Amino acid sequence: NQLENAILNLAINARDAMPDGGTLTISTRLVEEPDGPELDAGDYLCIAVADTGTGMSPEVLARATEPFFSTKPFGKGTGLGLAQVYGIARQSRGTLRIESREGEGTIVQLLLPRVLPETEAAGAQEAARAPVAAAAAGAGAHILVVDDDPDVRAFLADILAMLGHRIEAVADADAALAALGAAAPDLALLDFAMPGMNGAELARAARRLRPGLPIIFVTGFAESDQLEGALGSDVPVLKKPFEVDALAALIAAHLPATRAS
Repeated sequence: NQLENAILNLAINARDAMPDGGTLTISTRLVEEPDGPELDAGDYLCIAVADTGTGMSPEVLARATEPFFSTKPFGKGTGLGLAQVYGIARQSRGTLRIESREGEGTIVQLLLPRVLPETEAAGAQEAARAPVAAAAAGAGAHILVVDDDPDVRAFLADILAMLGHRIEAVADADAALAALGAAAPDLALLDFAMPGMNGAELARAARRLRPGLPIIFVTGFAESDQLEGALGSDVPVLKKPFEVDALAALIAAHLPATRAS
């Protein structure tokens, strides 16, 4: 389940932060929290995962929960671990807190409400899908997600669902074109580097099927230069890593006027 996955993600991060060995500690306690920006006043279960590893600099710590941000070597991590855990926490009306010092280690605290009243439990899932900051405009859009990486695809689908959108997620250009032939989404979210037809080629084919289809690319810095060369400098590109609010705002800005209102 999601809680098990969250704790496993935190434990794996802690392990990876101790390449020369160290101590990984998982502890739980009950805490009382005042009313704040992310938490309502009340009792929370705090699950803490601590390591004695390399720690994080203040600059890295400030970006630790950004989707796709990673300090691991290329190919060794997606940069989704802490972002996914934070997303799980927020969907559960909790939060994630991180304390870290370079050379000393890291403590990650996952805070979850101790009790969710029955009157709120029935609507908790809908509440979790509420917009994050700028996402209210355009909620409920039908969005096609195309990415060959299953972790990235699932993450984007989860985030978009949390923002209130309806998602169709596929792995390649062939599946995307089949989906476009069957129905017209309000917007498409594309990766650039995919086997076979790349994102720019897919965008051209998609526009032939669905003229006027809004398309946003979610991709890396190097790939964004290739996109501009292929499609022009005005192509909407969300560069990894990014904040969820930035994704929400970009989607709202590029939805058709009939949807965005």
